[in-house]
Amino acid sequence: MSTPVTECLTTEFDTALAAGQPRSFTGLSEEIFDSVSQIDVEAWDHVRDSADIFMDPRLLQALETSMAATSQFRYVLYRDQNGTPTAIAVLCTFVIDIRVLANDAWSRWILGQLGKLSRKLVDYRIVFCGLPLSACQSSLRFAPGADSAAVLAMLDRALSRIAKQDRASVIVLKEFADEELPALKPLEALGYRQADSLPTHLVMLKSSTFEGYLKDVGLKKRHRIRQSMVKFSESGIEFITTSDLATIERLFTPETHRLYEAVLSKSETQFEHLPAAFFLETARQLPDCCEFQFALDKDRVVGFCISLLAGQTYHPMLIGLDYNISRDVGLYFNLAFRAIADAANAGATMVEVGQNSEEFKHTRLGAIQSRRSIYVRGGSATMNWVIGMLFQQLFPRHPLLSERQAEQQPG
Repeated sequence: MSTPVTECLTTEFDTALAAGQPRSFTGLSEEIFDSVSQIDVEAWDHVRDSADIFMDPRLLQALETSMAATSQFRYVLYRDQNGTPTAIAVLCTFVIDIRVLANDAWSRWILGQLGKLSRKLVDYRIVFCGLPLSACQSSLRFAPGADSAAVLAMLDRALSRIAKQDRASVIVLKEFADEELPALKPLEALGYRQADSLPTHLVMLKSSTFEGYLKDVGLKKRHRIRQSMVKFSESGIEFITTSDLATIERLFTPETHRLYEAVLSKSETQFEHLPAAFFLETARQLPDCCEFQFALDKDRVVGFCISLLAGQTYHPMLIGLDYNISRDVGLYFNLAFRAIADAANAGATMVEVGQNSEEFKHTRLGAIQSRRSIYVRGGSATMNWVIGMLFQQLFPRHPLLSERQAEQQPG
């Protein structure tokens, strides 16, 4: 059931919002929906860009349907004094193991010892303004001309209420690109600390064909890619790309899902575990912009990738690999090449290939990095103090590769 709230944000916020200097605090209204089915889609889409797949109610429905057992979802709509939709947000409460945040040996050892004593010391319930999906995307949108400071003040109050209701220890707003940060400046006055997330990697496409992409990456990268593709072709494994639901349901078996779990088990950042139902429900909800790349050894799936097309951006989101053969045939590399080829064929001009695997994505794919930031505060004064004391350990810096290279230059 939705919970509409209308408030006049008056002088009690003046100090907290001084940095933002909003034009007016009067008449901003808030509606919180407990289910996608309750969302006023027309109002939601008034704020959401039509190509914004990660705020598309269909993707939200896929997440809600498949992850209701482990996550609590809420959808927030703000209207201005005239009733015009001015901002939207997706909130999600779930538990993460904070050991995934450790970035140095000492922090990993300390948190590892705490985990041995009790899971309660490392498992934290967190309220996110964000999805339980590591897609390098934020879940907060403002309409043009929106009073972002007033919206953020009201959102902060909603997050505080929800944190108390859900018994969450921490509040996190994630993953924001640099161009989104100016509108979020008022969060600092509300007690949030800005931290680095891992950068994402972007492959820019100037051509509508994979051959054109190979020409653009240069001779050295092109030679290494072709070598890897020849090695893969000799294995007899073949790729198919499909958005046909019957084919996806036939190939995405429990054994195929275990390939995803194998990759997840090796990941340094295991923020969520997506059930098999998520993959299938996404294919059902988004038949026009979701496709799977399957690597088939005869009839057996040995690798896959689920990808979304959002406007001119292609998102290979999640993969699964049979590690018994992956290294021998270059399966991971060739899944990436196949996704880029499919992106080019779909008319995409950019492929977001995600976080991690920096060396491969930069040196082999020619990807550039794009910074991602999060905002964090405790759900209580005590937890806020703890976060402040351990901030560098829990949220280490993740400078871009270009920044690290510049720092290493003499002088």
